[in-house]
Amino acid sequence: MSDKAPTSWTIRWKLWFSKTLNAGAVNDSFSNTSRRAFIINLFCLVGVLFTGPLGLISLLKGNLLIGLGLLSIASIYSLNHLYLRKTKNYLFSANVILYPLYALMLYLIYSGGVNGTGHVWIYCIPPVSLFLHGLKRGLLEVFLFILALVFILFFIPSPFDRYGYHPDLKSRIVYSFILISFLSTIYEYISSRFNQSLEALSSKLELAATTDPLTGLLNRRGLEQQMVAKEWLAPTVMVLDIDHFKSINDRFGHEHGDEYLKLVSKSMAGFLIGQKCLLSRWGGEEFLLLIEHQGDNKRFADALRNTVSNVSLTTQEGESVCTTVSIGVSELKLTETLLTAVGRADKALYEAKSHGRNCVVLASKAT
Repeated sequence: MSDKAPTSWTIRWKLWFSKTLNAGAVNDSFSNTSRRAFIINLFCLVGVLFTGPLGLISLLKGNLLIGLGLLSIASIYSLNHLYLRKTKNYLFSANVILYPLYALMLYLIYSGGVNGTGHVWIYCIPPVSLFLHGLKRGLLEVFLFILALVFILFFIPSPFDRYGYHPDLKSRIVYSFILISFLSTIYEYISSRFNQSLEALSSKLELAATTDPLTGLLNRRGLEQQMVAKEWLAPTVMVLDIDHFKSINDRFGHEHGDEYLKLVSKSMAGFLIGQKCLLSRWGGEEFLLLIEHQGDNKRFADALRNTVSNVSLTTQEGESVCTTVSIGVSELKLTETLLTAVGRADKALYEAKSHGRNCVVLASKAT
């Protein structure tokens, strides 16, 4: 029992810590949005843990203004975490993180902070600003911060001067801050380019996983994924099979067979322009059409059949490659899966084949 208790407590603590840092993330992947939400929560947590105790210490030492300012920052960061958790609005939360931070850092430079150590905290500005606001906006804000820093250090009298620092310290602060800004810019630029490459690669892989490479149509996985986002009450399912396609491959070769499949796909896609539908290559010479069509399904399918039947490919030898198509039609009911409706459409397609091909058969109504 004694061995299990610490383990259980450790697991609960890790789960709480993970949920706290990932609160407000739009998904579980480590996308830019999710990473920004993670950094905002981490900054809120670290900010509260640092500014809270420092604020109390400042109050105990009689530094009322600094103490109240630090405690106010801790309160703002706590509320910001709760806001992000509820709304997932990381852009607003990023502003809540940065603008009070800018003000606090400039005040610490002006006042000198606790025992003249205020300037040591300003170096967190460049990396946080560039990450949360991106390169363009982040660089602009860092540049404005540098201008404000120079103005406070060199052009107005401030309590910072009473600590008796070496005269070169002010310029060293500015130079070192510019160096950190430069290094942070390089890192953020490389990181953003790397993330863009990852996102582009991810998009290509997703496209490859959901698209038929020959025809450019959706494959089974792609159709099933996109179907989830549709809110069609009773879409029509049409299974189309090219008649005697094997003989095309046998007579003209697979190269011409592939080209013919491409022409058929292009022809169907052109016919379906303006329709609410999903068209996929279901396998081999078989295609599946899911369409929100509330009219005469038989007439619509016949029009599609005639369109495909008019497709012709001319070989280099001058021979014409063409054939017909058979179609099985069913309706997808609310209470059934896509594969169930496809199964009934397949049976109707088999019936069309047995009736001599080049025709449309409607499946019996689902019960």
